[in-house]
Amino acid sequence: MTEFRTVSVVVCTYNRKEWLERCLAGVQALVPAPMEVIVVDGPSTDGTRELLDDLSGKGSVIVVPQPSLDGISAARNLGLQAAKGDVVCFLDDDTIPEKGWLAGILSAYDDEKVGGAGGPVQYMSGELAMGKNAVSIYGDWSDESKGQSTVGLYPVMVGCNMSFRTSVLREVGGFDPYFRYHQDETDACLRVFLSGHDIRYMETASVRHEWCEGSYRKDRLKWYLKLRFMWGRNNAHLVRKNFPGKVSLGGYLAHQASMAVGKRVATGPQSKGKESGVAIPRPLIWMGAAFEVYGAILGWR
Repeated sequence: MTEFRTVSVVVCTYNRKEWLERCLAGVQALVPAPMEVIVVDGPSTDGTRELLDDLSGKGSVIVVPQPSLDGISAARNLGLQAAKGDVVCFLDDDTIPEKGWLAGILSAYDDEKVGGAGGPVQYMSGELAMGKNAVSIYGDWSDESKGQSTVGLYPVMVGCNMSFRTSVLREVGGFDPYFRYHQDETDACLRVFLSGHDIRYMETASVRHEWCEGSYRKDRLKWYLKLRFMWGRNNAHLVRKNFPGKVSLGGYLAHQASMAVGKRVATGPQSKGKESGVAIPRPLIWMGAAFEVYGAILGWR
């Protein structure tokens, strides 16, 4: 680093005390250490708030209550509002940063053109899960670590490992609350990039991700259909918002249909991590596709 920069690390959580403890232990071990650690806590009932009150009393964290579950974007905006650092970093509560993660993040900001920086996401085994990512004008993600080209696409970061110049993120309006879940980080990255700033991928800024399941995923049928709806709704809104005039609704739906036939319907959805090998019945896939189309039409409005 050519100059010292103050850093705020923001972690949003809700009823995941066990994972949050491991995340915060990883944050406390960072070299260099952040100026402040902000935890945005939803209305947790599993002992999370008691844990945070104890840590707050020791000066280890700043607790920002989120009275109701208004989505991840709203939670991150609360953290952004409270942040005092020149750089604001976001971690999921089920991630553990490597000791040198923050050093890797900060080295990106030696370039004044950089408005955001992130890095690799690994499974807990250390195997790479997600690498350098970018999206097309249709909102499709490509990952270089999976052999997919990102040339000519728009650079984005994974939400569990991302950072921004605080002033830049505030200038573009922070996170859009419309994205309660899915494509929330994509929208923020696109708005930073389209405002004239670079998004930088740093190989040394690595985190490990546990991909724990929250209470909202206990009903797998309901969760699967809701997820497909949110994919459709949020992705369509993302495209219409950030690429006006480049994609029509008809062109967008035709593209999504070709993707669905080529990937989801023909081969079935591919599971990752702990859910690997879980088969989804074909009728449910078709039902999910209908939910996704319905969501896309609503999201385009």
